[in-house]
Amino acid sequence: MDARIAKLLAAMPVGAVRSVAACASSGNNRTYKVQTEHRTLAVKQYFRHGDDTRDRLGTEFGFLSFAAQAAPGCAPAPLSMDCEESLAAYEFVEGRALAAAELQWTHVQAAIDFFLALNTPQARLLAKDLPPASEACFSVAGHLELVGRRVAGLAAGIPDTVDNSAAVALVQQLKTYWDALASRVLESAVAPDVLLAPAQRCLSPSDFGFHNALLQADQRLRFLDFEYAGWDDPAKLVGDFFAQLAVPVPAEYFDRFVAAIAAAFTDPQAVIARANLLRPVYQVKWCCIALNVFLPTHLARRQFANPGMDKAILQRRQVAKAQSIFQSLPTL
Repeated sequence: MDARIAKLLAAMPVGAVRSVAACASSGNNRTYKVQTEHRTLAVKQYFRHGDDTRDRLGTEFGFLSFAAQAAPGCAPAPLSMDCEESLAAYEFVEGRALAAAELQWTHVQAAIDFFLALNTPQARLLAKDLPPASEACFSVAGHLELVGRRVAGLAAGIPDTVDNSAAVALVQQLKTYWDALASRVLESAVAPDVLLAPAQRCLSPSDFGFHNALLQADQRLRFLDFEYAGWDDPAKLVGDFFAQLAVPVPAEYFDRFVAAIAAAFTDPQAVIARANLLRPVYQVKWCCIALNVFLPTHLARRQFANPGMDKAILQRRQVAKAQSIFQSLPTL
């Protein structure tokens, strides 16, 4: 790895590589803290798999290049990339993870400010050539199809073994709930097949939340991980923000957050209505995400990022998270 990192940094005025240390990871990729003669860098090695063809490196580097202009200082600066080696160098951000218990409105406001900076009229012009986000959805029917595929994939893909019994039972309950929810959302939606107008779409960091943020010593938040970013429905961003598992955002902030996000668009009431309609849809999605560790490709991604992880412990933890979300779903 040291030789590949040296190659990545060869054209940069950072001097010789002094040390390379792996950072703790619970995600999809490997990140290294690289100390060179002149500065400290973050080098990210991106996961590659034959069953997952997404260009994680290109997406993140491209989005961060855009964010450096639209919202300078809010995210790490992109510095260098090597597509052949699936490596990229970024500004190293010093900071600590936020715990759910310490989340306050000031932190949520920082996330709103970042989103709004990415979605000013000038920023949207800068981003006109950026691709859609991973799993972007631009109609209510599209959202339902996306989450429906996840539910069906779990139902068909988790082996029915003794070790998987809790996950299999939960997926059966989830599928029953999903069938009823999808029907209700489809009936409630106005023109569910109509695509969202470009003016109502947003530049989304995707996987947006405090699990992908660091709090610096000066109390400023910096946001990380943009490998799924791009153009998307703001209602999807809202649904993901409030359903993500690692650092849950208090539900009491939902209405204020949605109103602030919606204010960036020409029809804010439509954004608010769609975000409320799709909120339980994205809670189901995150139940599915929690259970992805029972699927081979997703498990391989976790093992790539953290080769020493205990599979059984991880899977038990993820079932508990999925059960917690499932129990919080609204009664139909």
